[in-house]
Amino acid sequence: KASSSIVAETVWTKFRGQLTELMSNIGQTRTRYIRCIKPNTVKKPLVMQHWSAVEQLRCAGVVAAVTISRSAFPNRLEHEITLDRFAGLWHKALPEVVSSNHTSSTSLDDMEEDEPNKIRDDVQRLLTGALKQLEVVKGDKVTRGFVCGKTRTYFRAGALELLEAERLKSLGLHTVNMQRVIRGFVARVKFLKLRKAAIISQSRGRRVVARKKFKRARKACILIQCWLRCIHAGEELVTLRRNRSAAMIQTHWRMAVAITMLKKSVKSAAIIQAMVRGSIQRPIFRKQLKEAREEAKLENQLKALQRKLEEAEARRIEAEQRAKEAAENPPPAVNTNHQANVSETVASAQPAQQTETSSLTTASTASGAAASTAAKMAAAPVEEKKNEVVVPGQLTAQQQTLMDESGKMLEYLRKEVFKLRSQNSQLRKDFDLLKENNQRLMDANASAGASFAALNQHAKQLNKALTVSKAEVATSKQQVHKLNLAQVELKEELKMKTGTYIAEVHSRLQYQKTMGRIVDTIQERCRDSRLIEDVLAMSDECEMEFAAGGGDMHEMGPAGMAEPGGVGGSPSRAESAKDKSISARFTSYLWG
Repeated sequence: KASSSIVAETVWTKFRGQLTELMSNIGQTRTRYIRCIKPNTVKKPLVMQHWSAVEQLRCAGVVAAVTISRSAFPNRLEHEITLDRFAGLWHKALPEVVSSNHTSSTSLDDMEEDEPNKIRDDVQRLLTGALKQLEVVKGDKVTRGFVCGKTRTYFRAGALELLEAERLKSLGLHTVNMQRVIRGFVARVKFLKLRKAAIISQSRGRRVVARKKFKRARKACILIQCWLRCIHAGEELVTLRRNRSAAMIQTHWRMAVAITMLKKSVKSAAIIQAMVRGSIQRPIFRKQLKEAREEAKLENQLKALQRKLEEAEARRIEAEQRAKEAAENPPPAVNTNHQANVSETVASAQPAQQTETSSLTTASTASGAAASTAAKMAAAPVEEKKNEVVVPGQLTAQQQTLMDESGKMLEYLRKEVFKLRSQNSQLRKDFDLLKENNQRLMDANASAGASFAALNQHAKQLNKALTVSKAEVATSKQQVHKLNLAQVELKEELKMKTGTYIAEVHSRLQYQKTMGRIVDTIQERCRDSRLIEDVLAMSDECEMEFAAGGGDMHEMGPAGMAEPGGVGGSPSRAESAKDKSISARFTSYLWG
């Protein structure tokens, strides 16, 4: 039996693979040796026990490793760090470099091709010249103070300290040069400052001297100028006083002339205003005076009529009392005296009746034809009584009839007077309302005129504006008339639209009824489901169109027509409640 080439993975192979992987990872990194040292045995912060730390280092082998490393090459640095740190020592290595360049068999091109070797050669040449004094010659063998490895330079004991000392010397030389330059700069700056201060001090001293001289000269000039200005000012003062006196005289004269002209203008303006206001108020006053006279006349007539009515009422009562007395105590045979008394009574009643008739005719001018007919009816029995023969038995009844008719007429007249008073109060209210409207219009017109006058200041434009305002008043009256006519036309148009709306509602109701009948017919006679679905879709579309049209008509209703519910809305609601929805009926027929 042939053995299989596949070997199962064991623990050893796993460990070997993991160890190989760990070593490869370590090879790719820069490793460091770390050893933890306990600073003290009491486990407290900021406490250091040196003997314990040294003992731990000795037990760990660190001291032995350092001692061994220090025995041969205690110091080591990388080539780049060495070349960078000790580059200031090239002046010592320069002769050696020249000699090595002459004796070296390698060329510069080969050195450029290999960069690490070039850096190593540079470090070797630099340190050869710098550590020349540490070389030890034993026969043919030369022992130098350093050895160059592949990536690092190893220094023997004392070599690195010598290089550091030489480096510090070189840095000291450079530092001295830098300090020399800086100190020279600082000294130069101080010198310039001192020179500037000296110049400023000299200029200030010279300025003080020149200022004193200038002040003396200016003082002398001021005295001379003051003396000359005083002379010129005296002359100017005399001239100004003379001019001021002349100006005061002219001012007073012009003021007197202006005051005279102002008084004349004020007087003329007052006269013109009085004439204009009189021409404006005179017709109003005449109209008001006429109305006041008419009102006073009407009041006087009403008072006279009331007084006559009271007198007639008193006479009637007195006549009734006399009639009662005559009926209770008839005289024996004094017919002539009784007839005379009756004739006096009739005669006294006749002027009163005539007075009542005249008052009724006065009232008839205000109340109309009803009062005049009543007065004629009241005057007829009086004329009849004049021709009748006074009979002792019939006198009381006729007088009573006359008195009753007079009472009815008085009651009628009282009602007419009350009506006239109410009409008069209503007319007064209308008159006050018209007066207020007129005042508002006048105020509006005045404000418009004032704003127009503020915007336009020229006299011609004011005259044109006045003409335009008058024309606007006339046109406003015409517009009011046109608006009244337009209102009448709108009312007629509203009636026509209302009729049209009602007719449209009826037509829509008829359309809905027809559609319902069509659907009922299809529901009864048709059994095709597709046709029923098509009819259902068509009916839904019709309902949507009808709802949209109904919404438009409902929006039209509040604008001026009757509402659909008032004129034609209730039939539509009843019809819709009766028929419900066409789509619901189709659904109930198909799936119910």
